[in-house]
Amino acid sequence: MLRMKSLLMAVLFVVNCPVLAQETFVLVGPAVGNVQNQNRHLYGSLEIRHVFQSWGKVSLGFGGALEVSSLESYAGVNLTLRYTLSDRWSLSLTSGPGRFSDRYFDLGSHLEFRSGLEVCYQLRRGYCLAFGLFHYSNGGVATHNPGTGSVRVAFVIPL
Repeated sequence: MLRMKSLLMAVLFVVNCPVLAQETFVLVGPAVGNVQNQNRHLYGSLEIRHVFQSWGKVSLGFGGALEVSSLESYAGVNLTLRYTLSDRWSLSLTSGPGRFSDRYFDLGSHLEFRSGLEVCYQLRRGYCLAFGLFHYSNGGVATHNPGTGSVRVAFVIPL
């Protein structure tokens, strides 16, 4: 009987689990890094996000980002807070730690925190077009902390 109750509880948890009941999507697109300096560079950005909780117009998600160019690379995790402005527009704040290659641009540390603000325009069938501004900083974990910024345009693909 205890085994049956445990199985029933597990099934109810899976059916009602907010993680499984939400959305997952991929953001892919070009970006320009080091935008505040003359030595800008183009890179490719790939990010996956999973919304695990929603409260009306506000949702919370987590994910991972991979950004690669011929000069540098960044791989990290993030938390995202999204606010739906209307049927077509939403605004997202995202932040999290990651590893920066630190080969060409000296940001003081391999540990960098990526924070961003993104505006998303909803297209048909769940697809979106997103424009984001991002800042990379080691948060003072190293004495040298110049930080850098980037701009990205991404196509958002629901999974």
